[in-house]
Amino acid sequence: MDLFTNDRYFKKVIFNTLKSMAAGVCIQLPLALILAYLVYRTVRGFHFFQSVYFVPVVISATVIGLMFSLFFNPAFGPVNAFFEAMGWKGMIKNWLTDPGVVLFSVIMPGIWQYIGYHFIILLAGMQSVPKELIESAYIDGANTVDIFFRIMIPNIKAMIQVCVVICLTGSIKTFDIPYLMTQGGPGAESTFLSIYMYKEAFVDSSIGRGTAVAVCMLILALAVTMIVNRIFAFINRND
Repeated sequence: MDLFTNDRYFKKVIFNTLKSMAAGVCIQLPLALILAYLVYRTVRGFHFFQSVYFVPVVISATVIGLMFSLFFNPAFGPVNAFFEAMGWKGMIKNWLTDPGVVLFSVIMPGIWQYIGYHFIILLAGMQSVPKELIESAYIDGANTVDIFFRIMIPNIKAMIQVCVVICLTGSIKTFDIPYLMTQGGPGAESTFLSIYMYKEAFVDSSIGRGTAVAVCMLILALAVTMIVNRIFAFINRND
């Protein structure tokens, strides 16, 4: 309880982690689902797009962290240079030090890296849907959108469930990219539970507090896994 009552940063860290989890579910998974469906419908270049979207997954997190640190550099980074060239002066930010945008800056690279991971899982699920079912839907007058929502999504719910669990639990243990980009700063604006655990245990030499944070991470991971499983079990019962 000391973490919640006497630690001025812990609640902020919890909220940062929850925002990262929400971004993964609301941004990363829908994009992966849409890309998987677009590639599934692709006849020419199927293997090319399949490989291209998966490439970021195999790139080292260290490389991605350093790459995005350069992208968001306020002095010579291409992000601010692009906004300046377009005349959008209001969009120019100190992306890695401004408390208002730094959390977005460290969450986005992780979303970009792991879209391909969920894309491959969902694409494999779509490929397992019987072709006869889709052909029958086309004969009955269904369009592409109908097939996506009424055939694909209901038939790959198990894959979606796996992706949601992986996405949420992965967000809880996010460490490498944010730490490389900002070390959790400024203050605790871009600190997640894993970074906070590391700082408490190995930087401040507070092994007890670091262990307590690790236990909170475990409890949170178990809780979200149980909640997701219950939600999908309820959905399956009502289908």
